[in-house]
Amino acid sequence: MELVIIIMMMVLVVVATVAIRLTQTGSPFPYQKKNVLFTEPERAFMLKLEQAVGDQFRVVNRVRLSDLVAVSSGVHKRAEQAAKVKASAKTLDFVLLNRQTLEPVAAIDLVNTESKTGYKTKADWFVRGALETVGIPHVRIRIKAGYKSSEIRSCLAAKIGRGQLSPLNVHRVASKGPTRPIKPLRPMPTGIGTDQAVA
Repeated sequence: MELVIIIMMMVLVVVATVAIRLTQTGSPFPYQKKNVLFTEPERAFMLKLEQAVGDQFRVVNRVRLSDLVAVSSGVHKRAEQAAKVKASAKTLDFVLLNRQTLEPVAAIDLVNTESKTGYKTKADWFVRGALETVGIPHVRIRIKAGYKSSEIRSCLAAKIGRGQLSPLNVHRVASKGPTRPIKPLRPMPTGIGTDQAVA
């Protein structure tokens, strides 16, 4: 009989604790919907990026480095764990995937150069080294107003190779007037180096 009373008291304590927590937060799910998934610079860039790559690549965003790289076999257990933790803590802004195979082709980071403490102002040696090791180009592009898809395409071509980018599949828009062929985008000279961000 005493055991039953003790068990009931313990259940009451647990229920009371849960009730107190629920009344403090008001709900076990204290969330509200975010109306935007992208920041304004991310949204503007993504639209131009999709135009720049046409229907050749899929664009995914906010990809963890650990989704792109795996620790090589034969690595000491402690070093393996440290490498996994480091890779999980790093995020790429955008990743291009081969549309057919979904293989990663390039990783893209937006760089805010407005201030010394801006977003990803300094190149991350760990991210760059990990991506270079597995053969995925790391493209850093400066945040700016008025992106041009041709500039983005030129930057990508410089990093992943012009042979990797097939001519854009530009769709014609039906109009009442005479139609004329649409010229493919020509890469604009950007003068970027290996580690420079596009202006």
